[in-house]
Amino acid sequence: MKDVLEFDSIELRYGSRSILSGVYMKCEVGEIVGMLGRNGSGKSSLMKVVFGSLNAGHQSIRINGVQLPGNHLKVRCIAFLPQHNLIPSFLSIGKALQLFKIPAHEILLHFPEVKDFMTFKPDQLSGGYKRIIETFLILKSKAKFCILDEPFSGLMPIHVERIKEIISNERKNKGIIITDQFYRDVISMADRLYLLTNGKTYQIEHLDDLINRGYVNAL
Repeated sequence: MKDVLEFDSIELRYGSRSILSGVYMKCEVGEIVGMLGRNGSGKSSLMKVVFGSLNAGHQSIRINGVQLPGNHLKVRCIAFLPQHNLIPSFLSIGKALQLFKIPAHEILLHFPEVKDFMTFKPDQLSGGYKRIIETFLILKSKAKFCILDEPFSGLMPIHVERIKEIISNERKNKGIIITDQFYRDVISMADRLYLLTNGKTYQIEHLDDLINRGYVNAL
């Protein structure tokens, strides 16, 4: 039986503004789930709630039907790539790999040039290479579920393709949720696709649904 992450009944407000109100998503180990939505639609907030770093007024987050506790961040069943600053500024890349218990040779198989950056701190890296290393750390973590917020940000096309290959490989043992402004890359990888708009999620059965719901003009 595959492990399943589900979340719904999430209500999040900032002051008088409702951010999330009608969410349902499901991700099984072995699949890639894409989440699309315009900037400001609440994708990052939803990911933080599911990860456990943001508390919503009401929320139901379950693995195999069992409700996760309010402090489930401590359970470490979900790994999360935020948009900014995963690696602390005082930590070298080599130390970050050690902290995540990832042998250096694993990342060098895909990105051999990272060998020259092992003693660097995050602010000494280009934005693209920092994103590559952060994404790799999350994908190679021990968590059964990985949530990736903008993993392709700042990457060259050749590096996007390498990261996509790693995501495809890691899906064998993980469930992966991904959102990115490069929506075509998300669509090309996703086994299941959702659109977040007006605080609600809609499962996308056909690409025409994205046009009908005003996310894109044409694909």
